[in-house]
Amino acid sequence: MISKPQLISLTTDFGTRDFRTGALQACILKHAPNVQFVDLSHEIPVFDLVQAAFMIKNGYPFFPHESIHLAWVFNAGEDNGILLAYFESCYFILPDNGLLNMICDEQSPEYILRISEDCYQYRERIAAAVFQITSGEDMMALYDKLENPVRKINVSPVYQKDRIQTKVSYIDRYGNLIMNIMKEPFNKIAAGRSFSFHTKTHDVISHFTTDEVLPVNGGFYLYFSDAGFMTLALCGSNAATTLDIHVDDNLQIIFE
Repeated sequence: MISKPQLISLTTDFGTRDFRTGALQACILKHAPNVQFVDLSHEIPVFDLVQAAFMIKNGYPFFPHESIHLAWVFNAGEDNGILLAYFESCYFILPDNGLLNMICDEQSPEYILRISEDCYQYRERIAAAVFQITSGEDMMALYDKLENPVRKINVSPVYQKDRIQTKVSYIDRYGNLIMNIMKEPFNKIAAGRSFSFHTKTHDVISHFTTDEVLPVNGGFYLYFSDAGFMTLALCGSNAATTLDIHVDDNLQIIFE
């Protein structure tokens, strides 16, 4: 028996000022009144697929299997329709604009379906798909399978023997700098060596080791988030403001 998902995560660039978020939720609820919404973020910068993907990648692992993850960050100049993908036991509904592969990285969804040829009346198309999923219908029998969705290139770290070059993927409200460096490949290259950060404004930011160290007020410290991403923070202050760093700025880690 197909399980019926109850939770829908929402990630958009709608903001909170306009009616769009409420209108989308209301349209879905008319078709599927038993779903529950969880807002990941509606403050994605307009058309910014990189930050949308980052938000979803950090958020969806905390949801139960069979949840629906709805992402709507869409530029009308790139209308390639709407996708439904089944990935890591969850459903993803989003525009066919490259966002899907940025979420999945090198992994492949179990299947990808095109639920609409365009994004016209997207609310109704999405609501219909949510109703079908929550009703336990066989989605692969309803929609055509898609082999080649639009792909966008993820900006991955450059790993070298004595250094890693990366970018700031996201800055949270505390000013912590989050990078797309995962713990396992980092530890493999670090091999227990100490290291330092270099930015456009600071030649050297502290000297770190791979050992976990409790933060000291006013000092930089490093940790890996629950989702596994490297994060540089400044205890009791704002690392981004202190270092004058913004999203997409370059960072370099040099091992000693």
